[in-house]
This record gives sequence, C-alpha cells and structure tokens, in this order.
Amino acid sequence: MRGGRVLALAAALALVVALADAAPRRAAPASPRERGPDLFGGYSYTHAGEAGLHGWGLGGSYPFRGEWSVVADLSGHYGSFAGADLSQLAFMGGVRWRARAGRRLSPFAEGLLGGARTSTSVEVAGSSIGDADTDWGLGLGGGLDYRISGRWSVRGLVHLRLLWGEGATDEDPRLSIGAVYRFGH
Repeated sequence: MRGGRVLALAAALALVVALADAAPRRAAPASPRERGPDLFGGYSYTHAGEAGLHGWGLGGSYPFRGEWSVVADLSGHYGSFAGADLSQLAFMGGVRWRARAGRRLSPFAEGLLGGARTSTSVEVAGSSIGDADTDWGLGLGGGLDYRISGRWSVRGLVHLRLLWGEGATDEDPRLSIGAVYRFGH
C-alpha cells in the first residue's frame, strides 16, 4: 500500500516537471507582481500511517534570485483512527523553483526541511491517555498556480513528507488546494 502512495506522488511530481518543461517560455521578464512575495492559505489532506487527516495549510514565499524563492510552510491535520484522536502540526522551510510558463499557469517544484509534532490520545475508562512526538522531516513536491486576477491565484500542491523519529521513517503524502495572494513591489 505504501509503495503505491509513493508511486502516485512520484507520478504527480513528474507531471508537474513535465508541465514546467512543456510550458511556453516568456521572452519578456516577469512583471513585478509575478516576482513578489506570496501568501497561501487553504485546505490540506495528509495520509499519516493508516489515518487520513484533514486540516489546513499556510505558506509564504519570498523571491531571492530569478525563479528561486525561499519558502515557509505551516500545516495542521486532525482526525481519528482505531479509536484514537490524532493531530499533526508541521513547520517546514526551504526553496522553490518556479518555471516560467504562460500568463495564467505557473508550475513549481520545492524542497523543504523541518519538523512535525504528532499527538495521539485515546479515551480509556473516562480518562484520556496521550502521547506526542516531534520528528524531523523532509518535504519534496510541487504544484501549480492558476492566476485568476492580477494578484490572486488558485494553487494545487502535492508533497511527499518523509518523517524520521524513534528509529522509523514515515512517508506521508500531502495534498493541498487554496488561494494565493501575490504582493507587488
């Protein structure tokens, strides 16, 4: 099952890279709005272990050189599995490479490093028993922005998060969709 998730995410990332390579190139430099910092907010889903968790994602990027930007990503996911309540809060930062594409579509790829705090609690005989772990992580993925106006876009994002803790590696795919606001210079 886990191999299938990894294969699906690898295929999605390959699609993003193919779109970036096949997209028409712009001869003119990007406008200031396209080079400015952006903020993202939206719905996020992750599959952690055997549990499907729903939540939110927030992020921002700041361009520093050509198509490269510095990225910060914060997400929270919540749900339950086998009678236990689960939550995961993750913060990661890294770099994003944005392909120069058409006027509306803008594919990108990114690599992130950070950590995730995962909490589990279960109700036993009227008492709550819980455990929490903080694990180091790596997030690899990409996405696509679709510009709907001068400063607003819709973003689809796919990540494969690898979390290391307590002698094990967990592969958590993450999908997000939401709105992007781009600041001008």
